Formats: sequence, structure tokens, C-alpha cells
Amino acid sequence: MEIQKICIIHLNQIGDLVFSLPLLKALRDSCPKAEIHSVVKPYLRGLLEDSPYVDRIVVRPDSTRERLGLLGTLRDNRYDLLITLARSEEALLLTALSRARIKAGFVHFPWDFSLDVRETAIGHNCWINNARLLERLGVKVVKNDYVGLLEVKHAAALPELPGKFVVISAGASRRRLAKAWDEEKFAEVILSLHREYALTPVLVGAGDTAESNALIRRCVEAGAPGETVRVVDMTGMLGLRELYAVLREADLFVGIDSGVMHLASAADIPLVALFGPTDPKYVGPQNQRSRVVRHAMKCMPCYLNPSCSDVDCMRDLGADVVMDACRSVLDGDGTGR
Repeated sequence: MEIQKICIIHLNQIGDLVFSLPLLKALRDSCPKAEIHSVVKPYLRGLLEDSPYVDRIVVRPDSTRERLGLLGTLRDNRYDLLITLARSEEALLLTALSRARIKAGFVHFPWDFSLDVRETAIGHNCWINNARLLERLGVKVVKNDYVGLLEVKHAAALPELPGKFVVISAGASRRRLAKAWDEEKFAEVILSLHREYALTPVLVGAGDTAESNALIRRCVEAGAPGETVRVVDMTGMLGLRELYAVLREADLFVGIDSGVMHLASAADIPLVALFGPTDPKYVGPQNQRSRVVRHAMKCMPCYLNPSCSDVDCMRDLGADVVMDACRSVLDGDGTGR
């Protein structure tokens, strides 16, 4: 059967969307004449608007009434191939009712009952799983990472950026506080980067990271009496397109395991990623100019185990180790993935 129309139901997180880029490219290369539609949450659509691998973006709404409209859109398009990267009951039910000729996705009993092609997901949601699903579909993988695949041609006017700067992404969402690192240690790294490389820190994050970033600013001020260290705080100021534009101009990224980290990796800038409960084997940065730093423990990875109250994997990670990794990537001897 010739594939003329393809639909992808994406996951809802930034990093998961970035991990889907090699899948989209593989589908485009395998079926160059096919029309490809991407179903995404509204806040993610800006990351695909300029993509050469997507012909139409279909917004995945939050309200029940609009969800029924989404189902109608899927059914009306009668896709030749529908792939759901999401394993939620809602996504698999949409897939089951979509009228697509071939339905593919990941095992989630019993909600995967309608899938014609199914693959078992291992570890985190990640590119490794997407590649295994493509293999099950018989689609050739032509690029095994997401580096350089994110295209954002235009962004809104940005605040004035420093000449040389490091993007600091410290804040974790409330559901992922186990990934967080001490603000005082971030301040130590910021001061060392300023003194050794003359890098101005640019703090980024959503509005719920404002308290954490404000504490970092105060710690920088307290740690540099008599010095002038400008801290540029862009917390809550940037949409995803603007954030990516800032990342592309940065000299370095330092941050926790997050979607912002994967945006920086896709932009292929020097990068240091701080890992604790999660496994960089699955969700580490994919560009070569990157370093992962961890404080090794027998319980790692625990995948954000809610019963862990100490989070020593992050608590015991030293600022000196992170700074050594920064020197490595800035001086050109980063070891990559």
C-alpha cells in the first residue's frame, strides 16, 4: 500500500518532541510524497511551524468538547498510517477510533488493542524507543540523533543579549523536583564562568522557576562582594521559539536534565547536563559538544522515585565537578555522548 497521508500523535513534553525529530525525518525520507501531520499540545506548535518534515500541525486541545473535534479531524483525514508516540489511554483511544489504515504505537495493555504494529517501550520515552518502532514498521532510520533537525526561522523580538553568555536552566517542575540542584552551587559555577571566561549568566525558565532563579541571583550577589557580575534574568519572558533563538546564540548551556537541555543540544552548543534520578543512556544530550555530570549511586537511575526524599544523587553533586565539565567543553575536549 502506498503511504500518502501520515499522522503522528506526539507526547506532551519539550524533550519528547525533540526526540521525535529523527522519526519525522525518517518518515519524510521514506515517504517523500506523503503528507505528514503532527498532533501536538498548543505550546509546542511553535517548534514545528518551520519544520520541513511536517505539512500540517493539528493542535491537541485540553477541553472535552475540543477533543471530540480532534477525533473528528483524525477520522476525516483517513490516514494511511497513524503513529501514536503517546501511550496514554486518551491517545490510544483516539488512535483506535481514527479510521487509519495502519495504526502503530507502544504496548499499553489493554488500551493498545487496536494497534496493528506495536513495540515495547524501554526506559524513558526517548529516541531509542522511536527508532525501534520505526524498525518494526520497516522504515529506514537515516539520522540517529536530533542535532540540527530543529528549525525555527523567525522569533519575536528578543531582549538585548550580552556579548558572551551562558544559559543557566536550573528550575525543575513541581513534579520533577528530584532533578533540581542547589541554587548556591549554580551560583558558584556562574561566578567561576564569569571570572575564567567572562561569560554573563542568562537565567531561563517558566514562571514557576522564578523563585529558584531569584535565589540564584541573590547567591551570585552574595558570593561576589565588590565585583560587578551582571545577571540577565529572562524567567517567564520567552516562548519556545524565542528560547531556542537565545540558545543558538549562547556560548555555553548549563542545566538540569530537561526539555530546555534538549533544545540546547539540538542547537549544538557547548553543553553541560546535570543528571541524577534519570538515565542519560536514554535521555542524555545528543550533540558531541556535551558532557553529562553525575554523582554515581547504586540506586541510579530511580526514574524520579517518589519515595526518595533525600535525592543525594543531586545533593552530593559538587560545583567543582560541574565546573570541570564546563572547562572541558569550552576548551574543546568534550567527550560527547
